[in-house]
Amino acid sequence: MRTAKYLAGIIFLLLFVAADLPVRNPFPEVERYKLKNGLEVIFADYGTLPVTSFTFFVNVGKKSETPGQQGLADLAAGALAMGNEKYARMEQDQLLYRMGTGISSGSNSNYSVVSASFLNRDVEKGMDLLAAALTKPTLPQVEIDEMKGFNLAQNKPSKMDIGQLASVYGDYFTFGIEHPLGRHFYEAQYKKITAAQVKEFYSFNFTPANTKLVVLGKPDRALVKKLIEQQLGGWTAIYGEVNSAAYDVASIKEKEYAFVNKSGAEQAYLQWIKKSPTAGSKDENAFRIANSIFTERLMDDIREKRGYTYGIYSSYSEDENEGVFRVRTQVRSEVMLNTIQAFDGALADFYKNGVTDTELLKIKMKYRNEILGIETPGAFAMQMNPWVYKDYNKRKQYLQQIEALDIATINKTIQKYFSPDSYKLVIAGDEKVLNEQLAGLPNLQRLDLSVIEN
Repeated sequence: MRTAKYLAGIIFLLLFVAADLPVRNPFPEVERYKLKNGLEVIFADYGTLPVTSFTFFVNVGKKSETPGQQGLADLAAGALAMGNEKYARMEQDQLLYRMGTGISSGSNSNYSVVSASFLNRDVEKGMDLLAAALTKPTLPQVEIDEMKGFNLAQNKPSKMDIGQLASVYGDYFTFGIEHPLGRHFYEAQYKKITAAQVKEFYSFNFTPANTKLVVLGKPDRALVKKLIEQQLGGWTAIYGEVNSAAYDVASIKEKEYAFVNKSGAEQAYLQWIKKSPTAGSKDENAFRIANSIFTERLMDDIREKRGYTYGIYSSYSEDENEGVFRVRTQVRSEVMLNTIQAFDGALADFYKNGVTDTELLKIKMKYRNEILGIETPGAFAMQMNPWVYKDYNKRKQYLQQIEALDIATINKTIQKYFSPDSYKLVIAGDEKVLNEQLAGLPNLQRLDLSVIEN
């Protein structure tokens, strides 16, 4: 026992000394300006290699989909790399392959991204390819249908695994079918989406004024600025405005339980949903620290001490900016109810007792190392996303803000967001196996797979 206390003291001392060391600020100085069409450009040097990284952040995502449009944001973003008016897909892909790179595009709840990195020697041809993909996509019906077929095969409720079911029906249970984040595409609706609809959605949302370009690496700024003007200065929008969207934060005021059946499932999947800060909130940094410590507490209690699971994680994404955080785990069916009870105990203890000095120092070091460990300009661009981090001067102080957080601030944040009397819990598993345990949950809602088909 004395040895354990001695080692704990040494660890705390090492953490304390490391936390007090001066830290370089990884956030670079930026140059920003706008083209006449409204496209904002942000330049910064990052790294030492002769590489230029382009990341377009477009203010469109699942939040922008109206009823019947489920999946459009993902289709529109994904189809940008399928060829355009200037380059057929095969020619585009061959040129990118020769340069040892590729164009990445995708969408989440909050925004879409189109990005690529090029060696400086290839930047002129690379910019030509990337600009054509973003501004002149053909969005071909055949390719879109192939993407739809793949997505349907992976996302039919009858084919989903228990983790997917808990995620999709958790969103429905949390936000409701009237909320864009509560809707999920389903076969009858998704098959009706045409290339014309994708093009209309693209034209309305992928506009210069709705887009911000972050250029990182070691660019030849004079050359790249010239290329941006040449390739993107003539980009126009049919609708010509900033086509943004917003949504209400979910209301979670008590404990609510829902179940979705997966016959034959050998395990049970649990997903708790609780309210979190939104991106830019004054509570955000303290919450992220608290949430990381909460994950470690859950892992220690529910995995290490009780052996109920291989892992349990509390996740929060300011990128998605959904106003909630989620705790997920997969357990043996026979310990499903025990796991819920153990979670309730861990949450109540965390709320009552808060964090320790050692935990706080350890997590601060973790966040410091994560930021300082980012090596590629493309990866660091996500830390500068101007739709998420709207005040860059504040974002530049991120590490200093983390270091300044104290126990009192963290515990105050825990009192605000980790109350033990409110969450939404979605359980996925085999009803026949779990039925007796489910009977112990008050006012349980049993969700038919068809509830998302509205």
